[in-house]
Amino acid sequence: MPDNEGVRVREAPRCPLCRNFGAILYSGLRDRYWDAPGSWSLRRCATCGHLWLDPQPEAGEIGKLYTSYFSHGEAPRLPFVGDGFWEKASRGVLEALGYRGIAKGRAERWIGVLVRLVPPVWDECAQVVRSVRGPVRGELFDVGCGNGSYLEVMRTLGWRVRGLEPDPVAARIARGRGFDVMERSIEEADIPQESLGVVTMDHVIEHVIDPVRVLATARGWLRDGGQLTITTPNAESRGHRKFRDVWFHLDPPRHLHLFSLRNLMACVERAGLRTVEFGTVGSGHLVYDGSVSVRTTGRFRVGDLTTVASRRDRAFRIGESFLVRVRPSVGEEIFLTCKR
Repeated sequence: MPDNEGVRVREAPRCPLCRNFGAILYSGLRDRYWDAPGSWSLRRCATCGHLWLDPQPEAGEIGKLYTSYFSHGEAPRLPFVGDGFWEKASRGVLEALGYRGIAKGRAERWIGVLVRLVPPVWDECAQVVRSVRGPVRGELFDVGCGNGSYLEVMRTLGWRVRGLEPDPVAARIARGRGFDVMERSIEEADIPQESLGVVTMDHVIEHVIDPVRVLATARGWLRDGGQLTITTPNAESRGHRKFRDVWFHLDPPRHLHLFSLRNLMACVERAGLRTVEFGTVGSGHLVYDGSVSVRTTGRFRVGDLTTVASRRDRAFRIGESFLVRVRPSVGEEIFLTCKR
């Protein structure tokens, strides 16, 4: 079995979605953010356009790629607690998204109505709940819950929450905050069939070896009419087109796949789910700063995602948020909601 600087790997010249051969798009890629070993390539399928890592790590080796990771850090404060503009705007947007009673008075409710006209503000605030609209409907299960930051948000809003996290360090941090977290991979999770109403996967699907299998597993957990929400980097984003092989979201070797909206929807359909809402958003915090740093130094410190972005980074995000309104496929992140 081939070895890539201590990581057992397998060659992956064929597209994992359509099985056609792919040409190498970028080669000689190394970890830019932490210390994962190996030299990696990214292939692009000439038939369906999917991007994937080659070689692919064997399933038992993936833990070697996460010895350091941002989900090991402390969780940021709740984004809707406080009296600043962003906290008030977040409460107003959450009220507009169905979380009745969170806005403090008529003024904040009006903020939630008016910021729909300001895409960068709306996108930033709506991202808090990852496309899971109110009202609260019982239990929410977060796949890849990391240190529990999202679980904390949703518990505060009234959901009963549980999580799944294969990384033992991140799982221990989440449990220390009082959350019920299962420390297993998606394929190994002992979840009763048809037992869940809402499942979330935020920046998870790009990390798994077999995306369709993972989506089919999640489908089995859902009750009839149950909802799965997915967020993942967009391979067709403005940022990728601009920065190419130094794009922030390439993240070799942890991102095993990079999806277009079209290909992610095809995976969802193959898994037996139906898409009910989809699109892209220009919410790429630190995409500009991180990409420029990788281009100039080969590295970027991404350990703290609360890092204050530069003016150019903020301008890049604002411009992209407006651009998405006329070119819906160019946002940095794909969001997709599907149902069983």
